[in-house]
Amino acid sequence: MPELLGKEYELGPRYPHGSNIYKKVNDPDIAKDENKLMLIRHVAEKYLNWRSAALSVEHTDESRFVERQTTLYQDYRNFLDEPRIDAFDSRGALQPSALEEFCYFLFRPLLVDYGEAIAVGHHNVFQGMYFTSPSFSEFSVMPTPRYPVGNLDFVIGKKLESRIVADEQQSEQTLYLPAVAIECKMYLDRPRYIESDILASNIKRGFPGCLYVVLSEFLKLDLNKVSVLGSPIDKIYVLRRAQNVDRKIRRTSNAPLPPLHFPAVKDLFDQVNKHLTEDWSAPENWSNTGVLK
Repeated sequence: MPELLGKEYELGPRYPHGSNIYKKVNDPDIAKDENKLMLIRHVAEKYLNWRSAALSVEHTDESRFVERQTTLYQDYRNFLDEPRIDAFDSRGALQPSALEEFCYFLFRPLLVDYGEAIAVGHHNVFQGMYFTSPSFSEFSVMPTPRYPVGNLDFVIGKKLESRIVADEQQSEQTLYLPAVAIECKMYLDRPRYIESDILASNIKRGFPGCLYVVLSEFLKLDLNKVSVLGSPIDKIYVLRRAQNVDRKIRRTSNAPLPPLHFPAVKDLFDQVNKHLTEDWSAPENWSNTGVLK
């Protein structure tokens, strides 16, 4: 794998899909199967071509930039849908991680000015804080701080170091606070929606200013039984504007993947851009602006 994912191809939270492929290429069980090894290397080559092209797209015109990123992702995503790739994707692990990495390519121009000051990519994010203690005697010395976290597919946030001091005792913890939190799913069904709804509520208790988005390719949610109105989730996108169809059934009928809907991707880009550039100080400046919330 070094010739495919060497030092020039950074891995980590910004590149969850590349990291996923890297693990598979270096999996000793896959290495024992020559056909699988050749196939995952082919996937790696396709991935690096997509990644190189996505990182090279110029951001001189927003609409053209978003359209080009959408096309590049769609072409690569269609490749991942080929039946032979199922050998590595029986549970859909490759496809959602590709959508996560697409978010980084899509929003990267909005973050250029911030460099490493901003945490970007797949992170466990802060949901709140509470204290525990096994006894009153230990409580009198140092209650133990607890930080529940939520695993988010894509985050634009800030890395913090929390330090709590009591007398001569102290506790330190690394936290990730999200300004934008995005969950990436191949399809949105009732259990996934309920889980996202709860997680959005928890995360917004930790930082009410977080923009929380669910990004899905297909819909498997009965809107006659579940209402999305009033949810703490700010935006829900169904990028292919289609109900979920079992992959095997779709292939049996020779039905291709519905195309991604560019206006939906552009609205996602605009919503995030607006959130990152708008004034967050309405409550503090209400006497000047007349806007409290």
